[in-house]
Amino acid sequence: MNGFNINISASAAWAPGLDDAAAWRAWPGKTLPLDDGSAPDIRFIDALLRRRLGRLSRMALHVANRVAAEWISLPTVFASRHGELSRTVSMLHALAAETSPSPAAFSLSVHNSAAGIFSIVRGDHAPSTALAAGDETLLWALLDATARLTDDPDSAILLVYADEPLATEYQSYSSASASAHALALLLRPGEGIHLEWTENRVRAPTPEPLSLTLLTHLLGQREKLTWHGERLSVDIHA
Repeated sequence: MNGFNINISASAAWAPGLDDAAAWRAWPGKTLPLDDGSAPDIRFIDALLRRRLGRLSRMALHVANRVAAEWISLPTVFASRHGELSRTVSMLHALAAETSPSPAAFSLSVHNSAAGIFSIVRGDHAPSTALAAGDETLLWALLDATARLTDDPDSAILLVYADEPLATEYQSYSSASASAHALALLLRPGEGIHLEWTENRVRAPTPEPLSLTLLTHLLGQREKLTWHGERLSVDIHA
């Protein structure tokens, strides 16, 4: 068994129909409201750039800004299981139709696009990681952030997780039931929560993503919880 302690100093979340703290406090957990296709406000980004962004990047940047707005500089970990896959699918359709994809669309389809935009908009040159690890993406993002905080225990780090449903062409290749949502956590060394993980040898993966499971804990709906990924099982408690 492995484990670590970490303090969540601040957090922000967004999903369609859940766009402020009061709405999240009233959320019953487990499942999110029906997706109406909406996207969050990102007026802190210049309009010319804002118009080019897909919904996934908008979600990630919205929650990141809510947590980090008062910080001049913050190292970051941006995590997403599938990233801007919908934009990539659009480019593949263009190629299939023998149409050249837009260079701008390509530049915003890479997995670190939201991290890069956040750095540019803020003028922040702090180090950043863009990470994907299947259904355990958020867990490994937490591990990455913790390792970096261990090297610099007086610092803080911003972790941003965002995902949305797969494009129709890919849904048959995944059993994940992703809903559009984003979560940002300001992490510091401390005793706020304890996570322990072991190899998952028996249990079927938990249907809900770890991000929503963790949110129920942060909202006080569960004091202790267990989540099962494809390879690892995780216990979370205060």
